[in-house]
Amino acid sequence: MEKEINFNKYFKIRLCSDLDYEGMVVDIVYKNATLATLNQDKGIKNIEIKLYPPQMDKYWEFSYKKFVEILEEAKKTLLEINEEKNE
Repeated sequence: MEKEINFNKYFKIRLCSDLDYEGMVVDIVYKNATLATLNQDKGIKNIEIKLYPPQMDKYWEFSYKKFVEILEEAKKTLLEINEEKNE
């Protein structure tokens, strides 16, 4: 299962299953490149984030507020999809 949610012009949230994790994960995509993956394999209160830095000679720059918003939306989505799986 894979599904994308457009958050704004540059950010997307992608729901997917990854064989490295027990439950579903959520990827945060920035300009079509994976920025981070959130998983809750260690429980709801111990959500982990894996960051994927851009190429060494480049960097990403975006609003702090937008980044916090996308993190919160990704967390909410992660909890929702894994809750549905357990029902």
